[in-house]
Amino acid sequence: MAKMTTYTTTELQEFIEDNRDKLNKQTLTTYRNDYKRFRTQMKDRKNIYNLSQKEIIDVVKNTDFNKKALLNIAIVFLKWKNKEITRLLKYRTDLEEMREEKQAEKNKAQLEKSGATYEDLMKALEISNGMDYILFYLLIKLNTRNNDLIAKMISKKEKDKLNIEDNFMVVSPSKVIYIRNDYKTHSTNGTKKDVIRDEKFVKIMNSEVGNREFAFVNNKHKPYKQTEIGKFIKARFKSYKQLDLPPDTNISQSTIYKIIQHHQEKNGNIKAMKTMADNRGQNIETQLKFYSQTDFNDKKAEESDDEE
Repeated sequence: MAKMTTYTTTELQEFIEDNRDKLNKQTLTTYRNDYKRFRTQMKDRKNIYNLSQKEIIDVVKNTDFNKKALLNIAIVFLKWKNKEITRLLKYRTDLEEMREEKQAEKNKAQLEKSGATYEDLMKALEISNGMDYILFYLLIKLNTRNNDLIAKMISKKEKDKLNIEDNFMVVSPSKVIYIRNDYKTHSTNGTKKDVIRDEKFVKIMNSEVGNREFAFVNNKHKPYKQTEIGKFIKARFKSYKQLDLPPDTNISQSTIYKIIQHHQEKNGNIKAMKTMADNRGQNIETQLKFYSQTDFNDKKAEESDDEE
């Protein structure tokens, strides 16, 4: 895969300035990264909005990056300049249909490569301590995505530091209130609040609040960036040799979510799957379509054949 460019254009700078008040921080970060990935695939320095729809489709077809993400960023930039996008929208529909057809197969392969099981996740919670336990708890019990983990830690007495843009963990002696403002589906679901009373979780957070500004920081005491969280999660799980994960494990927030989804689906626990979907701010249909190992497209086809 090509290395992502660090090249920043006037086009990108202008887009950010025009949309800074319309889009949340996470969306802007995602757009910035997808824009740079798109430019990595380009062979010249034309503005994206000056490319033809055919040129954009050719770039997307030949990329090793996420095709839909690159196509979406091109659509966003063309819409921003009121350019024609009909052909791009049709190609996006085609990509979505191809993705749905193969999604269950990809999910199964992803879980097999991770080498991790539901029992491993439960064991990780049991044997971990300190901020590792906090990390594993949020991923396993609250089904968080990467960006959700970039959260400031404050005490109950510091509530004046709260704002509507960042994620927070408000620590008090008997509970931790986890507030998410900067997460994927915020524009649809608004602020999410979870009250955590798990004794071990609360005890650890009370011992750490005041020692750090953010929950998860690197060795320079700086918060991990969205693009760094994935490596951090993998490293923390791999550090627990008792889990016996393979050296090339791809364990990630996505893998963890799919492992839990598979466990609950196998046991027919619809209530638990609904809770997982609610935790992520998505509906159960989306969860089954994109995170299950069951190919629902094949099932529908089989049912149609039986009816005929």
